This record gives sequence, structure tokens and C-alpha cells, in this order.
Amino acid sequence: MKNGFQILEANSDIKVRHSYRLQQRMKIAILHHCNISAHRIVWFSGSHLRTVKRWIIRVESDETLDDRSRNGRPPIFTQHLCLKTIAFYCQVSPLPGCSAWSLRWAEAYLNEHPEVITYTISRATIQRILKIHALRPHLQKYFLQITDPNFFPKMEHIIELYLNPPEYLFCFDECTGIQAINRLTPDLPAGKGQCYRKEFEYKRNGTYDLMAFLRPTNGEVFARCTPNHNTQTLISVFSEHVKRQPDNAVLHYICDNYNTHFNDEFCKTVAQLSCIPYTPLKTGKERQYWLQSTGKRIVIHFLPFHGSWLNMIEIWFGLLKNKCLKNGWFESVTVLRQAIYDFIETWNTYFAHPFTWTYRGKDLHEKVVRRFMRLLQIESRQMAIGFLIKQLQLMKSVSSRYWIQVNNKDWKQLLDLIVQKNLYIKQVITSGSKAKHILEAEQTLTELIRILSKNLQEYTLKVA
Repeated sequence: MKNGFQILEANSDIKVRHSYRLQQRMKIAILHHCNISAHRIVWFSGSHLRTVKRWIIRVESDETLDDRSRNGRPPIFTQHLCLKTIAFYCQVSPLPGCSAWSLRWAEAYLNEHPEVITYTISRATIQRILKIHALRPHLQKYFLQITDPNFFPKMEHIIELYLNPPEYLFCFDECTGIQAINRLTPDLPAGKGQCYRKEFEYKRNGTYDLMAFLRPTNGEVFARCTPNHNTQTLISVFSEHVKRQPDNAVLHYICDNYNTHFNDEFCKTVAQLSCIPYTPLKTGKERQYWLQSTGKRIVIHFLPFHGSWLNMIEIWFGLLKNKCLKNGWFESVTVLRQAIYDFIETWNTYFAHPFTWTYRGKDLHEKVVRRFMRLLQIESRQMAIGFLIKQLQLMKSVSSRYWIQVNNKDWKQLLDLIVQKNLYIKQVITSGSKAKHILEAEQTLTELIRILSKNLQEYTLKVA
């Protein structure tokens, strides 16, 4: 099984190894054509001298850069069998209670059930098949799915604040559950040829929350360690920060949609600090609208849902984690709190600098549309009606306001997919338990189809 398969197609996207070899051969040929000596070509290409000389002879003989045909038995694992192996190994739920294969388990199962791919197979062969197709199903990482239908208008508002910041602009957030950890064994410092080492087992001596305010224009941070992050604590820290600013200054705060940031008590506090009357509002949307309104001393700017990465305080939280907390040794929450305050003083004294925002959402519109298309293509069983409604509303918003930001081929593919996956979409909609959600999903789907059809038709007439 050592040479159990061989794929001889010219598709460089899936033939990773062949593509690399072909590029090396082309490099050797071009350098030789430019009268570069073989020894210098070795240095430039990183190939062995024998390899360079062999391909120089091949080039001078007017032979192609592809491999010559070789004798031996025909390959067992043809492209068809490779694809069957990939389809088997990349299953989401291969066996009851098992969410993924491992190479060892897949080898054992396939050898016990040879009828699956017709042949027995080794895990090394499975690994080579996956590698040559650039597949790594064992890896995973988290991502933030955009679900807010008004994500892009809100994002543009925040970016505009960063590009043209008011004099007193602050990014605010809480970093919760910071652990006071000390290891059961002393750490070992880095030595020659050795990295810094720390004991795996640890003892947790309590936690602290951190409420922090970053001023992007100069990078200075104001923060308070607190035992919790409830409304009363927020009001206390927020009021302290406001009172540190000039009395006649208009203050702008960027924060997320955590409910304590727009509840009635917080609104009363903002009104008191702004010296204006406040009439209690019933809904969260009304309170958010009031907090965002101008004409008062304090203006709150809310991030879109799943848009925490737009808050520059998150950058500073990352610095706090890497520079202070990651290798810290905290015998108590008191020691932890003092370490955080020391780091803040060090930051403000030596390292604070203006934070410059450069990303403006390039390619994000296309990414959102293509990600939704992929979810439709795979007919995910995890799709719920609530999520589907938000995605349909998001697609409707993007197609109405940002049509030119997405390639027309993507819009056409989305419309075709909606038609092709109509049965799947209907199944997700009918799975809803509330009639109002079902009606909302059906209406949004109809409106989205209408907008896509109209815009594509107008584009076709314009091109013609």
C-alpha cells in the first residue's frame, strides 16, 4: 500500500504535490534559459544538484515538464476510489454518538467492512488522500456568523466614528470571569533550546470582572476590577468615568448590546449625568434609540449583534491577556487585581498610543452571501427557523442596499439555490412552533425572491 494510489490529472487545485513539483521544474527551466549556472539554480530553487541537472537535460531535449509514464501495476486507488474514501471519511455523523472519524478508527472500520470502498486501506493511505486534496476535516475553529439584518449600516456608523472620531470617544466593554490562577508547581523559565514551561494543573483562587474604557485617539485606558458586572456595578463605574471628563464635553461611548447597557436604570443614570429629564420607556428598542439620540451630553453607540470585533477595546483586552494574565501567578484575587492595575499604569505610562482603524468591510458582503449559500447547499440539519429568518432578512437588506458590493454571479447563484432548495427551506419554516414566525419567514422569503429577480432582470437588460 506504500504507493497505493496515483492521480495524474493536471488540475493544480487538487494535485498539491504535483503542482509544487511542476512549479519547481518551471523555475529550473526559466533560470537555465537565462543562462544561470546549475549551482546557482540549486541556491535559487532549493532543489538538489542532481535534480537540477536532470531537468536541464530534459529541457534541452525539448521534453515536457510532466512525469514520464512509468512501468508497474495500475494504481489501485483511482480518482473514483479516492473520492469514495473522502466521502466516507468526511461524514459529519458516521456512527451513533460519534461526530467524526479518526484515521485509526476509519482504518479499522473500512478493513472490517471492505464493501464500503471495495478495498481494504491503511490509515497512511487515507491520510495521503486527504492531504493531496487539501482536506483537514479534523480541524475546527470558531467564527462569528453575522445575523443582524442591519449589520452593515451599524458597522458603517461605527467605522465612521473611528475614521472621524469626536474629541471624547470611548470604547467600553466588560471582560468577565478573569481567573486568579496559581500553578501547583513553580514555572520553569526559558533556557537554551527550551521554551518557557508551566505546570498543567492549577488552583483557581476566585475570579474578577474588569470594566474598561479605551480612548482610541490616545490609547489611554481607564478600568475598574469588580466582583460582578450587574447594573449597579456598571452604573457606579460608568458614573466614575463620566465624572473624570470635562463638564462641558459631549461624551460618545461604543459598547455592545448586553442588556445592562440599555436597561431602565442605566438610562436614568445617563439622564442624570446629562442633566436632562427621562421618562421611562417600555421596550429595549425604545431605550436604545433614546441612548443613541444626540442632543444630550452622553451618546451611546451600539455595535451590531455579533460585531464585538468592531470594538477596539477587544484589542486591548488581548494585550492584557498576553502581557499580564497568560503567565501570571496569582495567589488571590487581591494579587490579581493589583497585577491588572499595575499593567494599566504601565500601559498608560509607556505604551499607550492612538488606535487606527483601517478595515472598512471589504469583501464582507460577498462573504455573508456565500456563507448562507453554503448552508443551503449542505442542507444543514442544524438550521432553525429563527436563524433562517435572520439570514433571509440579512440577504434582503444586503440585496436592497449593497447590491453592487456582491458579484452578480453570486446573486444569481443565490436565487437559483433558493429555487432548488425550496423543499428544504419549506421544511425549516414549517418546523417553527409559532405561527407568527412561520408567516414572517414566508413573507421575507417572498420579498427576497422578488428583489433578487427584479435586480437581476434590470442588470440583464442593462448589459444587453
